[in-house]
Amino acid sequence: MRILPPVARIVVTLFVAFSMARFATAQPPSPAPATPATGPAWADPARWRAVKPVETDNIVYATVPHILNPSAEASPNPGTPNGIRTPVPNTGPAGTLDLHLDVYQVPSSKPMPVVIQIHGGGWIRGDRPVSSNSFGPFFAAGMSVVAVQYRNAIDAPAPAAIQDVRCAMAWVKRNAAKYNFDPNRIVTWGGSAGGHLALMAAYAPASFNPPGCTDQPKVVAVVDMYGPTNLAEALTHGSSDSVHQWLGMDLPLPRDTPAAAPNPVPAAKPAASTAADIDDTAPVQPSRGQAPRWPEPTAAILARAREMSPMTYIHPGLPPTFIINGDSDRSVDPAQSAELKKALDAAGIPNLQDIVVGGGHGNFPPAENQKGILLWMHFLHDNGVIP
Repeated sequence: MRILPPVARIVVTLFVAFSMARFATAQPPSPAPATPATGPAWADPARWRAVKPVETDNIVYATVPHILNPSAEASPNPGTPNGIRTPVPNTGPAGTLDLHLDVYQVPSSKPMPVVIQIHGGGWIRGDRPVSSNSFGPFFAAGMSVVAVQYRNAIDAPAPAAIQDVRCAMAWVKRNAAKYNFDPNRIVTWGGSAGGHLALMAAYAPASFNPPGCTDQPKVVAVVDMYGPTNLAEALTHGSSDSVHQWLGMDLPLPRDTPAAAPNPVPAAKPAASTAADIDDTAPVQPSRGQAPRWPEPTAAILARAREMSPMTYIHPGLPPTFIINGDSDRSVDPAQSAELKKALDAAGIPNLQDIVVGGGHGNFPPAENQKGILLWMHFLHDNGVIP
């Protein structure tokens, strides 16, 4: 066998080493081992659709009277938006309306917190959403959701909507064992008029509880999405039409008639149900030429508006409240959310406000929506509602 001289052996060794190095660097890197998801599922948007709840729809939780509301009847038809429950036949006697709720129960071996979802629509239209896609962050946090139908202004004037939400909450407590609800961990959540009702459901005194609905669960937090908080102020700003229609105490002036003395409504009488089960988070905004004009509010109307306003009932001990609103909202004055925060601060109530720069009345950009959701989920965590 031929033996290479020392210098040749060194050259060959270096060549082999260099070739092996080139081969090694030419190979694709091995994939890193998968990192298991860390942190709570609610904090990861990629996991918001992972939990599949048990859904039970169109449960009748109350049968209530239809109350004539000329303020709403005399206003333009608000129309029917998409994405809401199809009305089901009424089972109660003439002059009444069945109210429904949908239960989305998360799988669990122990009682879980519950979110009461309250739709918007200027108190005059709306119903429960047909899809539960927006509930995913709550499901990921182990929270069940109950979506509630209430009487719109066309079905009954104020305070019917507040009373209906309180009755739905009483139903949640009565049925806690059946659906594995924790009646001591209730969150009210809504947008626009639904935000107002979420606040009133948590803040208003027991005098708003209708007969048979006095045994209420414990509200531990509120998520208010651009809801009006001072209806007396709202009578002259933004969607004042919706406030007039819901309060039900005056009539729009005839077209091209200058504002004059208040125009009282006839006494309300029961009528057959003509419920318009429609949904939207924003009040209807008629064109300038079609918008009804209203008389200057009387002292009685202003007093009624204050009675229906969350700002009236702020005091120490209320549940923690999360607020989100756009700073360019033309439907609900952004100052109403600012005043709410200021009052909550003064009363020592835990709260957090997310102001969407350039945002209007909802319909925020996806990134802002996600940011807001993460903020309120962290807020619920920080206040002991979810782990």
